Amino acid sequence: MRTALLTLLLLALPLPRLGAAGLPNLKQQDAWTDKEKKEFLDYLKTSQPIPAGQVKSVAQGPNGVSTPPRKPAFASLALQSEALAINLGGGRTKTETSYPGPKLLVGGHLFSWVRYYTGLKYDRLGQDRLDGGRSRISHLEIPAGLELALIPLGTPQTRYVLLRGGVSAHRFSSSARNTDFAAPLLGWHPAWNLGLGYEWQFDNSRWRFHSLAEGFRSFARSGKTSFSGLGLTAGFVYTF
Repeated sequence: MRTALLTLLLLALPLPRLGAAGLPNLKQQDAWTDKEKKEFLDYLKTSQPIPAGQVKSVAQGPNGVSTPPRKPAFASLALQSEALAINLGGGRTKTETSYPGPKLLVGGHLFSWVRYYTGLKYDRLGQDRLDGGRSRISHLEIPAGLELALIPLGTPQTRYVLLRGGVSAHRFSSSARNTDFAAPLLGWHPAWNLGLGYEWQFDNSRWRFHSLAEGFRSFARSGKTSFSGLGLTAGFVYTF
């Protein structure tokens, strides 16, 4: 009889609810609601051991919605000088060297090692006229493409080999006319672009320096002068 009464008294006592502080899924913290966060805090206040894992801070948007981290963007300012090989027909070419000109690129990161870019480049070169004189040609280029930043084995994480590939639009303009040249370039020309270079980041800085060899070749089009070019680029990149 005494044992039965003791059992009834123990059952009548207010015992803590073991399931009140349920543990949310630590693998899906980005999707936690306020209710799950409170449950986790209640869980930590209990005498139960803390499970292995890590609670990370999740950025909140204006309405309390979790937002993914922003991918970095960049701007590059460089100087480029190039040699332009103009097709004169009959297997003959004429090479013209440009004056160094500015090149501005802007872009962003698709992945940690894949970037996209677009921008402007401007330089000037000379071209022989049919009357024996020379005209100064303005050359505007609008490139766009992808860039791979690869880290060679055994090198620091702040050193990259750059591989560029894309397309570009070239505009040549002058006070002369197309009829003044044996191989006229004036007007718009589309081209393919390729580049190979090296880039290194200054320690604890958003600044990088790069140097590249970049080439391009115009699309083959009937009745249009074809050309190809090879240039050297050196400049600075700022990441923000």
